[in-house]
Amino acid sequence: MKHSIFNFTPEELDLTNKLQLIIKQEIDTSNGSIPFSRYMELALYHPQLGYYNNLLYKFGKLGDFITSPMISSLFAKCLSKQVLELFESDVFPSRNILEIGSGNGQLMLDFLHYVGDIIEHYYILEVSCTSVALQKLRLKEELPQYINKVTWLNALPTNFNGVIIANEVLDAQVCELFAIKDRQTYLRHVSYDETGFIYVEKLPNTAYENEIVRNINTLPKLNDGYTSEINLVNRGFIQTIAGCLDKGAVIFIDYGYGMDEYYNQTHAHGTLRGFFRQHQLDDVLCFPGLIDITSSVDFSAIAQSAVDNALDLIDYTTQANFLINCGLVDDLKNVDNDKEYLKTTNQINKLISPNEMGEVFKVIGFSKNLEFYDWLGFRHGSLSHAL
Repeated sequence: MKHSIFNFTPEELDLTNKLQLIIKQEIDTSNGSIPFSRYMELALYHPQLGYYNNLLYKFGKLGDFITSPMISSLFAKCLSKQVLELFESDVFPSRNILEIGSGNGQLMLDFLHYVGDIIEHYYILEVSCTSVALQKLRLKEELPQYINKVTWLNALPTNFNGVIIANEVLDAQVCELFAIKDRQTYLRHVSYDETGFIYVEKLPNTAYENEIVRNINTLPKLNDGYTSEINLVNRGFIQTIAGCLDKGAVIFIDYGYGMDEYYNQTHAHGTLRGFFRQHQLDDVLCFPGLIDITSSVDFSAIAQSAVDNALDLIDYTTQANFLINCGLVDDLKNVDNDKEYLKTTNQINKLISPNEMGEVFKVIGFSKNLEFYDWLGFRHGSLSHAL
């Protein structure tokens, strides 16, 4: 896609030009290049100009992407059925929910609509200050009766009891890029020339970079010319989640694959991509601050990190299987209006169709200190063998 098709506003151009200058200055003071992970961190999370912190609108049809909660409240309705099953079990400690990365707040609002009277408290950990402001505004305007049940956190709690939920969080955590050439593993850094930001490939020269390469070398055998990403931040995040949870459950929803499917020739150029105004971009080094940068999740690494840190793997399946197990299609039985039926059918199709979000999105569940393993959402369609 040619980037010239975008008509940028003066505000957008000013923002990305300022962030490009900041990144170039850091490259200049770092011997001419920075690791891709650092570029991604600045592009997404710079305190004022980064994609997730600046004031530009990002959500829905007028934004850059649409998440499952934005498609239909049925997504949260199904997820709430799973949470209620856990809450109602004799072994569950408390009826608390902790959502990580609430975005525009839609999942929070839908959860409160369905189970607001039942839960004890709803906690949100959100890194984006602009998203926090939007979430608080929407809660005040749409469900003010639950304001006292919602608390925003600046860090993960300690000894948390309840359910932790993260929808499309793992994919936005910064990753490293690598390339295989002449049977040698190179790490991709970012530099710049007169055309803009470019990749440069370097051999590891720090203890951290050597650790990255050691992890890459444990992957399935990769052919020369193969390029992809590896995410050690994901693994550290799972360790932190496991450490903060005293007793309860964890549910991650994201797009990704098991290791063998992730690192094969089907994805010989990796899964890294950008999103801007509903368009997918293969070039993620353009327009920092304006585009979302994301990569698919290696769910095998997520599962291994969780088990290594005392979490029990419950199961792993597609979003379609999980939602159907939780009664998604059953809701059509209660629709008696033709127009509403068509609308609901279209929403369900987007959530579960293999050509939409149904198969590329996965759900993985974990528990800790909890003797409850037969979860509603994983009754049929297990893919744990693919981890």
